[in-house]
Amino acid sequence: LRKQMQKAIVKQSDMGAEMKGEVLDIISGSIDKYAGADGVNFEAAARLIKDTLDKQYGFNWHCAIGKGFSFDVTSQNGTLQYAFYQGELAIIVFKC
Repeated sequence: LRKQMQKAIVKQSDMGAEMKGEVLDIISGSIDKYAGADGVNFEAAARLIKDTLDKQYGFNWHCAIGKGFSFDVTSQNGTLQYAFYQGELAIIVFKC
C-alpha cells in the first residue's frame, strides 16, 4: 500500500499511454527529489518537471503543483495531464 501511495495517480489526461507513463515517472522523481522534513519544495519540483519536459518533448511546457487549486487551460492536443501524488498533492502539466 505504501508503494502505491508513492506513485502519481492520473485524474485526467489526453496523452498517449507511453508519454503518460514517462511524465508520471518524471513527476514522481521530481517530487521525491525535493521532498524533505519540511515537506515538498513545490517551486523547485515544478521547475525540474518543466525543464525535463522542455528537454524531452520541446519547449513551452507549464507545471503547477499545490494542494488546493482549480484550472481552466488551453493546451496542445495530447499534452495535458492532471495527477495526484500521495492523494493530496495535485500536479498539472501541459504544453501550449
